[in-house]
Amino acid sequence: AVVSTQSTGEPPPKKPLVEKEMNSNMERAFKKNPDKLGGFTSYHDKEAWKVQAFHLRKMDAYTRHKELIRNYIKFYGGKVEDFARDTSCDKNDYSILQANHKFLWDSTKPKSWEEEIAKRYYDKLFKEYCIADLSRYESKKIALRWRVEKEVKTGKGQFICGNKACSEGDLLCSWEVNFAYVESGEKKNALVKIRLCPDCSIKLNMVKKVSKVKKKKKPSKKKKKRKARKSSGESHDDAASSTAATSSSDIATVAEESDNVWAGPAPETLVKTNEEEMDEFLDDLFL
Repeated sequence: AVVSTQSTGEPPPKKPLVEKEMNSNMERAFKKNPDKLGGFTSYHDKEAWKVQAFHLRKMDAYTRHKELIRNYIKFYGGKVEDFARDTSCDKNDYSILQANHKFLWDSTKPKSWEEEIAKRYYDKLFKEYCIADLSRYESKKIALRWRVEKEVKTGKGQFICGNKACSEGDLLCSWEVNFAYVESGEKKNALVKIRLCPDCSIKLNMVKKVSKVKKKKKPSKKKKKRKARKSSGESHDDAASSTAATSSSDIATVAEESDNVWAGPAPETLVKTNEEEMDEFLDDLFL
């Protein structure tokens, strides 16, 4: 049997285009309007970048960084060591203190924040006694620094030998050292005190002659008593001499008065009348 088809006047449906034909059409469209590519050379490059960007967004920051570095080395060559960061300009607190530290600070204010950190560290040091490094005493070189809080609590430098490598605590001597040093290209001197054991004192005196700190002698009790007795005796003598002088002066004044009485005429005595005497009596009675 033959099936008849009636023509409706509509065109037959088109066949689906193959993927290659679609890509070629897209490339033609992009060639006509290159601004749509967004800087890419072809449509394929743009689509490949979309896929890569989709995968990169799924990664965390560190994994994404490693993937980009790996791709860069893969296409442009090189080594991973070439991407190492330059640490020559890095600074920490210790390097800042080492560059700006001063053995003695003036009253001038710090000019930068690095100097301010060094000044704050200097203010926390204890500057009564020094700690010495005598490891190079044979070459006549010594190093001195101030004590920190931990050393003050343990007695290092005062009750224990001030040499960094010595822990002797008996027969310590105090020395005054004229410490000459070079700081920021300038020669400076500082008179400091240090306490050392006998062996370390010999090493210090081999480097330079130093003077021993002498304690001021307190006067003994016997001398104080003698001085007190002398002062009391002198005060008694002064008091006796002063009393004798006053008595002699009183006698002299009495003698002068007696001489003056006989020197002139006798003083006249006033005689009161009866009425004056009565008035005085009544005045005393009515008071």
